[in-house]
Amino acid sequence: MYFRLISSALMLISGLQVLFYYSPVKFRWPLALLVELWPYWSVIPCLSFILVIAIPKLRQQSARISIATLILILIVAPVLNWIGLPQLGSAPNGLRVMAYNLWIDNPNTDAIAQSIQVENPDILFLSEVSKPTMAELQSRLSYPHKYRTGGGNNALFSRYPILEATTTGFEVKTKGRTFSLMAKLQVEGAPVTIIGIHPPIPIIPRFFHIRNRQLDTFAKASQSIEGKLIVLGDFNATPWSPHFQRFERISQLQNVGHRQWIWATWYFNQTLTTRYIKIPLDHIETRGYAVLKTWTGQTGGSDHKPIVTVLKPT
Repeated sequence: MYFRLISSALMLISGLQVLFYYSPVKFRWPLALLVELWPYWSVIPCLSFILVIAIPKLRQQSARISIATLILILIVAPVLNWIGLPQLGSAPNGLRVMAYNLWIDNPNTDAIAQSIQVENPDILFLSEVSKPTMAELQSRLSYPHKYRTGGGNNALFSRYPILEATTTGFEVKTKGRTFSLMAKLQVEGAPVTIIGIHPPIPIIPRFFHIRNRQLDTFAKASQSIEGKLIVLGDFNATPWSPHFQRFERISQLQNVGHRQWIWATWYFNQTLTTRYIKIPLDHIETRGYAVLKTWTGQTGGSDHKPIVTVLKPT
């Protein structure tokens, strides 16, 4: 009787989760924040399913088993659609791209430089890089081409010539907007557009709406850009976020982390209470490239891990 009550309570909660995820309310703040942690919420239907299978009296109830199975499938589907087997072995040759949020309060430039040098990217986009840190990295890293935004603390390092670069807000007219980076590189004789972004973290309604508006703006802007395109940075959104999914649907860009395992990039500062949260917030989106391998690098004292990928022109 006791286990039946627990099982029924878990199934009820799981059923409410299904109604929540597959309804428009998941787009609203603060409910949308729950979706960012969806793999953790998937534990509830997993426990419900395990109880139904493990307890003989419950296992005999075919209707309960069917409902528990259906609920489990519906809840884990967004995560299973993303997850895949990681590519084993050393990284293949190709265009190596890296997005890295340094954390503005990170004073350890030695560790930052080391984490970058270990991955040795051809194209490197940095978020939350202060002017002193930028000056330090310029002296430590051997990149012939670089650009730092006029606002927003973003920077681009490249082994390929930067034909043009600018700081842009993509005409997002709103208070507290963050600045983005847009550049055109000459990569092996072909132009490639780079858009480096860092929308605000959606912990309050104002930042939530700014982030969503920026994602929609980036998605529409990518449609008007011809040729090869790479959009990368700290999106402050997970792959199962409905707003992030809308971004990918409109932009039609390929996420290099899709079906390449779940490469969590945040939170890796072990001194705060959120140290147990590990979710993928940093992304690299491409057009005109095939993804050969994707992984995460060392934190270098940041609360983020960098996301690294190797690309091949198509």
